[in-house]
Amino acid sequence: MPGPSNLTEYLQTLSPGRRELFDRLLAEVSAVETPEAISRLVFRAGQTDHPDYADAEAVFWKAVEQMYLRGAFSDGDLPVLFWGFHTLDLLGRRHSRGVLVTDRSLYVEGVDDLDAIPLSLASLGTSEIRIEGTALRVRDTPVDLAPTERVLAPDDRPAVARYLAAVIDTVRGTVAVTDPPVEAPASVEELVLASRLSSDFSLPSRPKDAKHLAKLSAKWKLPASDRPLASLSSATLAGVYGIAITDAALYSRDLMEDVHRTPLADITEITWDAEAKGFRIASDHRAPAVPAITADNREYAAALLTSLVRSAAR
Repeated sequence: MPGPSNLTEYLQTLSPGRRELFDRLLAEVSAVETPEAISRLVFRAGQTDHPDYADAEAVFWKAVEQMYLRGAFSDGDLPVLFWGFHTLDLLGRRHSRGVLVTDRSLYVEGVDDLDAIPLSLASLGTSEIRIEGTALRVRDTPVDLAPTERVLAPDDRPAVARYLAAVIDTVRGTVAVTDPPVEAPASVEELVLASRLSSDFSLPSRPKDAKHLAKLSAKWKLPASDRPLASLSSATLAGVYGIAITDAALYSRDLMEDVHRTPLADITEITWDAEAKGFRIASDHRAPAVPAITADNREYAAALLTSLVRSAAR
């Protein structure tokens, strides 16, 4: 199942409390005065009244996809504002450059061929956002402003730093005074849907995935008393392999090997074992990786699997 294709779909994967906070944040950020000189490069979430671009919503979502979802520092962030622009590569593909603000982090991308740099909003000082020559510098990360010369005069560049500082203060202030309703802990499905590996997991609520889980359960001979909650698995001519989490245990199978089982209560933390090239579930249980697991997301996947096990064990 593909990931969200727009902001609305993304927000639907979040809890009601998170969506309520998003609405409050967006209202507060929209109230921050935007200097006219820099407004052409300001894109708020869901903005339909942009002064220059009819496709502002698409510009904002591309920034979310490229700067946040591609390498999320945490799952379920609330993206509210993008200040920036596009550059084109040799193939004519557009790349978002600038600053993306969420309720938890700042994502800064100013150099070609590098992922956005995430910075915790809680630890970032607004004085760390400044103009140095032809660059907007956020802490140690510069955003080259040369591509904006036609739409942003040199004298107006300091207004960008002041505006972003004001937005950050507003977001932090809104989050600090928000008293969200007490919600039930996230379920396994909610955690998967909010993750950037959502499309790589199988969930029983998805009809196509349900068939895969049924096949896995039959091939691995899982106990009828176990209720499958999610799997990170794949199938080949040699059978189904990967990881499955039920309401009782974590199961795994590598190609041409037997199924291994560890009760949820016996799992403390799942880690990536570089030497074994798989996930370490317990001292005597190693689980294989599937094609979706790459050098860029191994640690992230291990942390996510740990969260899924803890949720399933509740």
